[in-house]
Amino acid sequence: MQNSEVSRRTWSAGSERSEPDSYRKVVEKHLRPARNQNTFRARVNMLIPDILKNSCECLGTIEPKHLHSPLTPQQIHESLLKTAIWPDSRNTPVFDIPKPGESVCLVVSDQTRQTGVDAILPIMVEEMTKNGCRMRDMFILFASGIHRHPTIEEQTSIIGPRMMKEFQERIFLHNPDSDLTMVGTTKRGNEVKINRRAVEADRLILFGSVIYHYHAGYGGGRKSLVPGLAGRDTIAHNHGLSLGSGENYFHPMAAAGILNKNPVAEEMLESARMCEPDAIINTVLDRKRNIIGVFSGDLDMTHRSACSLVDKTYKVNISRQADIVIASASSAPNWIQSHKALYNAHRAVKPDGKIILIAPCPEGLGDERFRHWIKSGDAKIIREKLKGS
Repeated sequence: MQNSEVSRRTWSAGSERSEPDSYRKVVEKHLRPARNQNTFRARVNMLIPDILKNSCECLGTIEPKHLHSPLTPQQIHESLLKTAIWPDSRNTPVFDIPKPGESVCLVVSDQTRQTGVDAILPIMVEEMTKNGCRMRDMFILFASGIHRHPTIEEQTSIIGPRMMKEFQERIFLHNPDSDLTMVGTTKRGNEVKINRRAVEADRLILFGSVIYHYHAGYGGGRKSLVPGLAGRDTIAHNHGLSLGSGENYFHPMAAAGILNKNPVAEEMLESARMCEPDAIINTVLDRKRNIIGVFSGDLDMTHRSACSLVDKTYKVNISRQADIVIASASSAPNWIQSHKALYNAHRAVKPDGKIILIAPCPEGLGDERFRHWIKSGDAKIIREKLKGS
């Protein structure tokens, strides 16, 4: 904001009075979605201009809590060894599940997620080989859903140079339009198609990270399979459950921090259980992308345990909503990923308030098919078209 007069009108809502009770309220909100450092790196220092400080009340900065120190490699190893979560309370580390001679599908997230898998995958591989499993029987499958495929550089950044070298020709990229296997139909009528390699593997292990997700409740867990390894139609049907009816553009329970009675999350879990993984390993990261929690074991129980740490770390209660919220998605690669910051920001702003979103989006929209919906121009029309598609 270089023009102070423009800034004053924008932030003061046209008010010429100077009494404190007429001042606009401002929240400076720092949101930095994770982004692969090798492909795009940016950080915005969002300092409130003096013109705003002099005419506005700043309610503060919404930031995560600093409750846990980053885990050391030894602590990560010990967590995988001693704290696996299973329904029968058995104490079986996840790397003891694959047996010699069995094929093992190791599912990792793509470039749109930061998971810390580069610190965990080498431990898993080392322990599995100690147990007699052969490297040639293991392969990596990137769960990219309908996102673009990660580049070689991004793959290397995600799993680490050593694992790239170890797996060489045994790294595969999910295609939502081919090489799928039908595994069942949900109670909501969704035909669930999953990547064939994942379905046919003797053992299936999912790696991911947990953070709030605007309509699935939380990332990680079930999402590594649906949408991560699902067919395009399966994904579309599932995501369509987030749409509401009447005056509600979105289903009220399809929201961040909600799993139970969330139709999107419930169907993701139902679908994932049709191709039940043998184990999952989910991390929780701090804002600097350090691992502060490692959870392994059962698909649902493990995921919910990680979600609990996310709540303790990232859930922030606010006393009131603001007139203006400044949010940053400066490291998000595209609009599809950056609008998650917009979703978070809108929860802190008044219904008639304003949001300033900093989102360079170096990759544009992220999917050109999104342009079709933007051009519709009316939220109700977009909703009805999506529900009918």
